[in-house]
Amino acid sequence: MAHTSDLARILTAQRLLTPEQLREADQLSTTTRRRLGQTLIDEGFLSEDVLLRALASQHHITPWNLEDQPPTQEALTKVPVEACVRYRMLPVQVRGDLLLVAITDPTQTEYLEAARALSGMRVEPVLAYDDRLDELLLALQQGRIVGGEVQRHVTQAMSEIGTRNSSPDGITDVTEEATRPVVGIVNQILQDAIRLRASDIHIEPFGERVEVRFRVDGMLRKMQEIPTELHPMLVTRVKIMAELDVVEYRVPQDGRMTVTLGRRAIDLRVSVLPNIHGQRVVLRILDRQASLRSLSDLGFSDPNLARFRSLIHKPYGLLLVTGPTGSGKTTTLYAALQEVRTGSNNIMTCEDPVEYAIPGIAQSQVSEKIGLTFAQQLRAILRQDPDIILVGEIRDAETAETAIRASMTGHLVLSTLHCNDAIGAVPRLLDMGIDSTLLSSSLIGVTAQRLVRRLCDHCKTPTLPDEATQALFVTHLGHRVESPIFVPVGCPACHGSGYRGRVGVHEVVTVDREMEHLIGHRESADTLVAAAFRGDHQPMAGDALSRVVQGVTSLAEVSRCVFLAEDPTFLRLAA
Repeated sequence: MAHTSDLARILTAQRLLTPEQLREADQLSTTTRRRLGQTLIDEGFLSEDVLLRALASQHHITPWNLEDQPPTQEALTKVPVEACVRYRMLPVQVRGDLLLVAITDPTQTEYLEAARALSGMRVEPVLAYDDRLDELLLALQQGRIVGGEVQRHVTQAMSEIGTRNSSPDGITDVTEEATRPVVGIVNQILQDAIRLRASDIHIEPFGERVEVRFRVDGMLRKMQEIPTELHPMLVTRVKIMAELDVVEYRVPQDGRMTVTLGRRAIDLRVSVLPNIHGQRVVLRILDRQASLRSLSDLGFSDPNLARFRSLIHKPYGLLLVTGPTGSGKTTTLYAALQEVRTGSNNIMTCEDPVEYAIPGIAQSQVSEKIGLTFAQQLRAILRQDPDIILVGEIRDAETAETAIRASMTGHLVLSTLHCNDAIGAVPRLLDMGIDSTLLSSSLIGVTAQRLVRRLCDHCKTPTLPDEATQALFVTHLGHRVESPIFVPVGCPACHGSGYRGRVGVHEVVTVDREMEHLIGHRESADTLVAAAFRGDHQPMAGDALSRVVQGVTSLAEVSRCVFLAEDPTFLRLAA
């Protein structure tokens, strides 16, 4: 940034400060030993944007607010971290063959020459504020910004392998020594994913490039591109860590491994799938030391939470939690087990896999490779004098029938089922061949859920709902909404997505005498829906739209995750 005398001249020339204000700020700056620019901002004489624009106009370059426009992952890969820190510059954006580089002193042209030589691109400077640039350079140096550290390892690996990655006949060297150059890349990708709270890592070959994407808050984000030359070694390194067959590339493989980050042990489930461009790798991250959630932390509305709690405290019966993969079903059941655990009851589980260890609960692992299925494990558990049983998932008729019969012999059985809504569990089980009379007498309730992203509290912006939105509110909530709702914007705190974290939306159906009669007589799904959502029972669409009204999430996010019918069957039939 400009020296004090230059800054004073620029600000007075542009009539942004009076001489009196400048003298007062200069005295404060001397007393507090702060830079003049920082004093002007801290004391409210100028905003950071106004100061930045004034300085940029003086030097005829573009101002760049790093808080509103953080550096892109693509730009960060263009210049090594060491050079960014040494020359106090930061690549912020790529536009074709042009690289925008944020600096604080436009007179230092040698910095731009260094960026041009290192990136091999045309370089254009933009002016950033000192403190913002220094904060981001420190984060980049410490590896808290994804991209820079991985690129450093990539550059190092490319220089080290030369022509070693393949033999003359094109066969990849799969020894552990041969994969040593990519060890740093794999380790850094894992660290970045865990730090960003990612649930999955995707390593995807696309012919001329290999993309690394993280699933954060349910959405995939492209984080990095890796040269195709490194892909075989990258896959082999992951396979070695997961103890998979490194020479087998024709069939899918599944494995698991454990890595340590600081004092935390992180489990990863590994899936390798061959495709036309090479082997695609997906790693699911399971942090065993992550704190288990309580039911009150899962986003249940008060009525739904009361209903769900009443179901898990029943002495026997079958309770199902439904939803697609990744909707938090297991988390909900783990929270339920923690609440019903008293020390005087015997709680046992059969899971595939055991994702989190729960103290005081006997958890067992299903292994279909050796013939140990859910149904077999469940029958063995019934001989262990259980009170409450968790079955990880009902996948087939045998498991379903065993779980139902267990619930009819004095056990509370909790399980998950893949279907779109709560009522959908009934026809799904009937289609499996379950007797309707058995199902009606054992099923005590079904909960369906989705995870929607929370709006970022730092940048969400209010807006008044339009008429189409009001129509949705009237249909699903029964009234118009006159208060503002919020939309995502994007800021550094949420990595530009506009969202940070997720919250559950639910529908909880309890099976009363009427529902039991309807299920037993195999009534249609529409009839079951109409009976389930009479009174104050709210379907998932209404629960989700309530979160929009509360400012928790956006209408766009709810529309992405939840089906919003214009003429809901339950309203039409219940009328």
